[in-house]
This record gives sequence, C-alpha cells and structure tokens, in this order.
Amino acid sequence: MIVIGILVLVAVSLAIYATWFDNAIIMLVAGIVFIFMFILTLVFGIIRIINAKSNQIASPIATTTDIYAQDQDRASSGDAITIISDKYALAEDVTKLIIELVAILFAILGAFILYRYIKSKYAAVPTSEPKPA
Repeated sequence: MIVIGILVLVAVSLAIYATWFDNAIIMLVAGIVFIFMFILTLVFGIIRIINAKSNQIASPIATTTDIYAQDQDRASSGDAITIISDKYALAEDVTKLIIELVAILFAILGAFILYRYIKSKYAAVPTSEPKPA
C-alpha cells in the first residue's frame, strides 16, 4: 500500500507539472505510471482478498461455560468451534478493490486526454497556402 501511495503522489505530481508547463512527454510518463499503478493495485488487491484472514470468523457452537459443563472431552478436542466464511467482509474487500480500480482508470483516461490535448495544441500548423489545381 505504501508503494501504491508513493506511485499516486509521483503520478499526480508529474501530471500537474505536465499540465502546467504543457509538456506532452511528461504527461505520457504520468499516464504510464498510472497504468503501472493500476496493475499493482489489481495484483495486490487480489492477493489481499485471497489471503484475508478477516474473511474467516470463528463461530462458537456454545458458550465456553456450557461446553465445560456439558462435555469436557468435546472442548479439549477442539470440535466446539467451526470456521465459516464471512461473506460481508469478502464483499467489502471486492467492492474496495473495484472502487480503487475505477478511480485509477479515470486517472489514466484523464492523463491520456490531457496528453492528446497538449499534442494537438502544439501540433504543426501549415504555413503555406494550398496551391490551386
């Protein structure tokens, strides 16, 4: 997350500089950094979802005092607690990943729109008049 945060700061700084000084090459570099950031966010997001311990919660069948009172052997064997998946935590992680990716896609789109604008603003203008046929 720190690496992605640093990439965000670098890409935004490059985009601001390129827009301010009408520099198409730096805007292209900012767009490429945004693409790299998109790929890193996707990879790290998928890894975060797969390895998330928050997607599993312990669900006790009964309270600890009930278990000890009813069945000492069952409590010592560890059968009293089952692991179930928490669908809400998984949905939250997937939703956060989708929102992050959509925001980065808008940044990529904006960077390349500004790149095209800068390129067209300083495109070569023909100075000679067309010759009549």
